Amino acid sequence: MLGGTMSQLTSNQRNKRHGSMGRGLLWLAIVLSVALLGFVTALAIRNNPLYSDAATNGISKYKFIEFCKDKMTEQLDAFAKQPGGAKIDAAYNARDIVSSVSEGVQPQPAAGATSLPARVPGWSMVSQVKLSREGFASQTVPFACQYEKGKEVQLNLQPQQ
Repeated sequence: MLGGTMSQLTSNQRNKRHGSMGRGLLWLAIVLSVALLGFVTALAIRNNPLYSDAATNGISKYKFIEFCKDKMTEQLDAFAKQPGGAKIDAAYNARDIVSSVSEGVQPQPAAGATSLPARVPGWSMVSQVKLSREGFASQTVPFACQYEKGKEVQLNLQPQQ
């Protein structure tokens, strides 16, 4: 009987074996979680719709969009200050705006040219904005925004009275 009790593990020894196995599983879970987080981060960075080469185009895509929104707000405020004007609220779909931005500006071809000139570094965008103000029906107005490297952001928005 003495030999039989020696071969059996004590409760402390059994707990140590289960504890080390649990610790190993915990480390495995941590390593897998970090690997998954790294993969998701790399995937998100690669698919970032606002990623751009600011050095090549003069400003980043994000700054271009922000400048266009600021110019739109300035123009709508000036439009509202005209006689009979009222505060204008502008609504737009951010996803549509981001997806409508194209890299480079296509200059006008010279008279009699048979091919289009190469794109100039910068950004261009064509989208829509829904304008509404008190006492008037809301209207959807197309707008265009363009930035040529080294120049000011240009906005073309024609709201109707």
